[in-house]
Amino acid sequence: MMEKERLDTENAFLRAQINPHFLNNTLNFFFTKSLPHSKELANGIMTLSEIMRYSLEIDSDDRMTLIDDEIEHIKNVIKINQLRFNHKLQIDFQIKGNTQNVRVIPLILITVVENILKHGNCTDKNYSVKIFLNINEADGYVYLNTFNLKKKGPKELSSGIGLDNIKKRLAHHYQKKFILNITETDQDYLLDLSIPFSTMANEVNQANQINLLEQFTLQTIKPKPYTS
Repeated sequence: MMEKERLDTENAFLRAQINPHFLNNTLNFFFTKSLPHSKELANGIMTLSEIMRYSLEIDSDDRMTLIDDEIEHIKNVIKINQLRFNHKLQIDFQIKGNTQNVRVIPLILITVVENILKHGNCTDKNYSVKIFLNINEADGYVYLNTFNLKKKGPKELSSGIGLDNIKKRLAHHYQKKFILNITETDQDYLLDLSIPFSTMANEVNQANQINLLEQFTLQTIKPKPYTS
């Protein structure tokens, strides 16, 4: 039974390794075949390939990732949705501050954006979607502020897993160092998120400090017996 479980685990691991490569290779094949017929379709397939590759490469744990990679992923998701809606989406995505070497836990920012694309009215020219990302080096925080109108008519079914997942992962990784505020009315939806960021230099320093503490041990003091 143990041998069977071991083989099942190995097979599951191999499938996990093969499937992403198969998907990526297939999308690249579609890209090559579609390029002579439609440049827009080919670019859409390539963008989808980049989205899938990034999502599959990110581990399920909360390891840190470069915010530049997250931003590129957000841009790709917006780009492919623009293709879906014939470039009618009204999205104002702005980035302020120095993003170089800034690291956060992955798939938090993109989940917020995907939630907007799913439930928001993103085609109103008078009230465009606002996505403002500010990297503040002075206090070491990343600030995400979003605004969107809600879709009118029947509500799209939602499990709420995306937002619940964000809250749990933020609490797990940042404990009480993050702020998540949501202001919701019948017409619109606002979100404000503040999370601390780290840099590669900070992570190296923290690792060195941990190694130093592990090497440092206090001398054990043995009590002497009492004598009168």
